[in-house]
Amino acid sequence: MAESRDDEQLGLRLAAVAVLGFVLTIPPFLARFDRVGQVFGVPVLAAYLFLVWAIIIALIALIALIGGRSR
Repeated sequence: MAESRDDEQLGLRLAAVAVLGFVLTIPPFLARFDRVGQVFGVPVLAAYLFLVWAIIIALIALIALIGGRSR
């Protein structure tokens, strides 16, 4: 019984990360970063996309790590 609740919470957390990733990459939001300029020699939009990608991967890894400990 507790295992199915843990699975449900894990699924909800992963769904929340997916929604966050979607929101951070929709075109109206991306337009804010589509400008001329560079961050450490990388165009602003590319740097933003890489940062979002890294954050999403880190959140998924953290959720998997926490979910694995509870079992």
